Amino acid sequence: MPRIVINAAELYYQIDGQPQDPDQPVLVLANGIFQRVEAWEPLMPHLPGFRVLRYDMRGQGRSSIPPGAYTPELHADDLEALLEALNIERYHLLGLSNGGIVAQVHAARQPAGLHKLILLCTTSRIDPLIRAKVESWRLGLEWGSTEGRLRVALPWIWGRAYLEAHPEVAGAASLEQMKLAAPTVEAQQNLLAGFFTLGDLRPQLRSVTAPTLVLSGQEDLLFPPLYAQEIAQAIPGAKHRILPQTGHAAPIEVPALLAREIREFLEVNA
Repeated sequence: MPRIVINAAELYYQIDGQPQDPDQPVLVLANGIFQRVEAWEPLMPHLPGFRVLRYDMRGQGRSSIPPGAYTPELHADDLEALLEALNIERYHLLGLSNGGIVAQVHAARQPAGLHKLILLCTTSRIDPLIRAKVESWRLGLEWGSTEGRLRVALPWIWGRAYLEAHPEVAGAASLEQMKLAAPTVEAQQNLLAGFFTLGDLRPQLRSVTAPTLVLSGQEDLLFPPLYAQEIAQAIPGAKHRILPQTGHAAPIEVPALLAREIREFLEVNA
């Protein structure tokens, strides 16, 4: 299992696939806040022709758990160092949720190797409503450990259409699987502490030069489409599209639809 030490943290990563065009940039996937690389598995079969880099941010999955708050800026520093260590000079970047926040910070630094940017189910700021939602997660973690946090977060994550089609997601067996895949309580605390440092990225986003696609879920209760619209308005030339009948977990809920949006934007033929 490949790991690399970056900024005093050991990060787990994996690279999958062979590009049809050897000059095609690598597609980098940045996890949501409590995810691990396995969360992208439903999407992977729909991305033939891509070379894909997935990695666990500090505190996630198989990566280490250094002390302190994992801020978006620190995550962005890690991403930059990881790309350099792996000699990845040309890449597209897709960030989901908190990974989308990290991707915004990274893109605003105008990295030379970034070709195209996709921001999925994310926000550029914490307003009082988002703070209240995520504070409920923190309290769920404090009062009921990982299971408490998962139960509080469940209605904010899954779309109505997906839960109606897959009611087992809210069942005991699914909850147990999610508990096993979740970071430790300490890591969750560090990840949340870092998230709460987010200010308003919109002034920085005016400096993003990479062509950008912002995707939101029609049924995403955590970060409704309004937040994606704000991002698209802040980034010069950015496009915003809404994924119908989709909640916050788009790669799991609508992998084929999401992959089609990715492919069309990156102009890669199946």
